[in-house]
Amino acid sequence: MEAVQACYRRRVKRVVLVMPTGAGKTHTAAELIRRAVAKGRRVLFLVHRREIVLDTVRRVRAAGLACGVVMAGTAAEDAPVQVASVQTIAARGNHPAAELVIWDEAHHTAADTYRAIAAKYPDAYHLGLTATPERGDGQGLADAFDELVAPVTVAELTAEGLLSPCDVIAPTERLQGAIADNPVDAWIAHAQGRPTVAFFATVAESESYARDFERFGIKAAHVDGETSRRERDAILARFAAGEIDVLCNVFVLTEGWDCPRAKVCVIARGCGSTGTYLQMVGRVLRPDGSGCRALLIDLAGATLEHGRPDEVRLFTLDGIERKKSGREWIAMCEACGYTCLGTKRGKACKRCGKPWPVPEAKTIAGAALGPVGHVATRDEKDQELQRLLRLARERGYRPAWAGFRFKSKYGHWPRGIA
Repeated sequence: MEAVQACYRRRVKRVVLVMPTGAGKTHTAAELIRRAVAKGRRVLFLVHRREIVLDTVRRVRAAGLACGVVMAGTAAEDAPVQVASVQTIAARGNHPAAELVIWDEAHHTAADTYRAIAAKYPDAYHLGLTATPERGDGQGLADAFDELVAPVTVAELTAEGLLSPCDVIAPTERLQGAIADNPVDAWIAHAQGRPTVAFFATVAESESYARDFERFGIKAAHVDGETSRRERDAILARFAAGEIDVLCNVFVLTEGWDCPRAKVCVIARGCGSTGTYLQMVGRVLRPDGSGCRALLIDLAGATLEHGRPDEVRLFTLDGIERKKSGREWIAMCEACGYTCLGTKRGKACKRCGKPWPVPEAKTIAGAALGPVGHVATRDEKDQELQRLLRLARERGYRPAWAGFRFKSKYGHWPRGIA
C-alpha cells in the first residue's frame, strides 16, 4: 500500500498493484479507499462481471466502509464509494463522480469498454488490482497503467504460512488437445478425497465428469456461465459446508471465488495463458488452518510451460508478446452456410437458429502422471531458446530446429516459433 501511495505522490496516477491470490488485495484496496474517503474524495470500484458486484459490496462494507451499488434493480445510494460492473457503467453511459477509480481483476483492461470508461476520468487516480498482470494473449498492461507495484510473491507468502504449499502431479510432456488421464481416475488416485475444484474446457465435459464422480459415490456438482445466480450460490454454499467434495466448472471459478476449504485443483483442459493457469491454481492456495498442503493435478502438463505455482516471477507492464497468425477465426453454419467471426458467434446461428456444434471432448492420452519437481523458469527458458536460435543461425538450420530441441528439453513447444 505504501508503494502505491509513493507512486501517487510522484504524480504517477495509473498504478497496477500485483498481489498473489490470497495476499489481501481487497483488504489493501479497502485501506486505500478509507484514506481517500477521509480526505473527502469519492471512489468508484469497478468489477468485470455483474455477478460479483454484490460480493464486492459485501467485502467493502465488511471493512467498515459505506458504499452504494450501481446496478439494475438497485436503488441509488448517496455514498462516497460506488461499486459497479464495467458492463453496467458502459451500458448506462452514466459515470459517477470519482477521484479514485479502482479496477478489480485489472488484466481485463484490454477491452475497449475499459478504455472508454477510463477516458471519462482523466484527472482521477487509477488503481488496478490483479494477481496476474498479463492478458490471455500474453500482452502486458502498459496501455492501461503507467507503473506496476508487486510487493510480495507466492513463495514469500507460503514461507510465512499465509498461503498453502502446493504439490504438483503432471505428465512428463505438455499435451495438446488431450489430457493424460481420466479426471475421475486421477482424482481417486491422487487427491485422497480432499475438497476439489476442477476446470474443464466445455460444459458437456464438466457435466459428464460431474456425473461420473457421482457414480463413484463422490459428492460432485457442476456450474457454468449459464447457471443461475441463485443455483450457483447454493452449490458454492454446499461446497463450503462440506456437502460437495468436487466442483466441476467451465471458466466460472477462475476468478472472484474464494473458499479455503478447496485444497485440490484439477486442470483437465488446455491452458495457453500463464495468467489463467495461476488464477486456477490460486483457488486452492488459501490455508484453512489445518496445515494441509494444496495439490495441483495438472492433466495437460500446463505446469511444464507456465512453471510451478510458487515460481518467483518478475512481472512487468510489457507482458509476453506472442506470435499471432493475424487471421480472425471464422465460423460457418453447416445448416445454412451463414458465416461470422468465431468469437462472436453466440450459442446458435443467427440466421437459422441451429446450435453451433459442441467441441469434441479431450481425448485421454493414457500418459503417466507423477510428481513435478523443479521446473525451469521463464527466464531460464528464454535464455536457452536464444542460445538454440543462435546455434541454428550459425549452422544454417531453420528456427524449427531450435523449437524441437527446446521441446525435447522442457516438454513443450516454445512461444514465438511457428
